[in-house]
Amino acid sequence: MITEVIAVTHIASKQDMSRWTRAHADKPGITWSVQAGPGGTMVIVEHAQDRTAVAAESAPAAATVAS
Repeated sequence: MITEVIAVTHIASKQDMSRWTRAHADKPGITWSVQAGPGGTMVIVEHAQDRTAVAAESAPAAATVAS
């Protein structure tokens, strides 16, 4: 579970997404997620935790539910 949202950015074009990605490329880990926005736009949600850490934490819980 992602616990702390740092920022939300609304992107309207692929060019804007490229600019945003380049501006955040030097940050360690992947600390953002992209969601579908209205009218074919994208919403980027930045969070405090790295997504790989979040996935690792939820993997044992998911395995327990599937058993």
